[in-house]
Amino acid sequence: MSIALMLQTQIALAAASGLSIGFALGLVGGGAGTLSVPLLLYVVKVGDPHVAIGTTAAAIAVTALINLISYARAGLVRWRTSVVFAAAGVGGAFAGSRWSLHVDGGVVMLVLAGIVAVVGMLMLTKGKAVHAAAPAQVVAGRGLATAGAGVAVGGVAGFFGISGGFLSVPALHFIARVPMLEAVASSLVSVVVFGATTAANYGMAGKVDLRLALALVAGGVMGGHAGMRAAKAMAVKGAALRRVFALMLLVIAGYIAYRSVH
Repeated sequence: MSIALMLQTQIALAAASGLSIGFALGLVGGGAGTLSVPLLLYVVKVGDPHVAIGTTAAAIAVTALINLISYARAGLVRWRTSVVFAAAGVGGAFAGSRWSLHVDGGVVMLVLAGIVAVVGMLMLTKGKAVHAAAPAQVVAGRGLATAGAGVAVGGVAGFFGISGGFLSVPALHFIARVPMLEAVASSLVSVVVFGATTAANYGMAGKVDLRLALALVAGGVMGGHAGMRAAKAMAVKGAALRRVFALMLLVIAGYIAYRSVH
């Protein structure tokens, strides 16, 4: 296969992968990075895990911004809470992404699988959905806890080059007391911020493939609209959206772990 044909094939596969990434972001506000990194490594055949991480971060930041605009127009974003969460996490995302560049890519993926599995189990075993709290109560009574969670999630997002949504959603849901659908929408603020911070670090190290990132975004835009519609439909069924989120994380964790040891 010629180099030109191989590049064209990679771009086409990246665009197809972007459909699932955008759908995940639109549906549950997370899981996009944990989908994208293995897709780039094992389907698109990007040879360097760090390039897969940097490219994913860039693509997710743009795709999440597009989905965020759609959710904001629907009035589902808790701006005050999400800004506190995202602003606190910027430092964590910066430090995490700098650290990750010096760690073996295979080790990074295996640790990621473990974290994703734990979060999935926690989400699956939680009994009752969180009900709405007034925005003022969230900021006044839970501001420090929300900010602390933002720092932790930002660090993880930066280290693994992922959107952080798979942690942002549960953090906003259980710590900031934001209902599930609004947590999905609000998490996209931090996904944009953490993704952009991580992408900037990796870009300075020459670890972002802009062609593949643009292809991921192109597919992600189409998938995002479908995911958002599905999320709104599931939200009326109580815990259904949370269960889908948890099961998706468990499947992703199993796949990453399998590919990391084979």
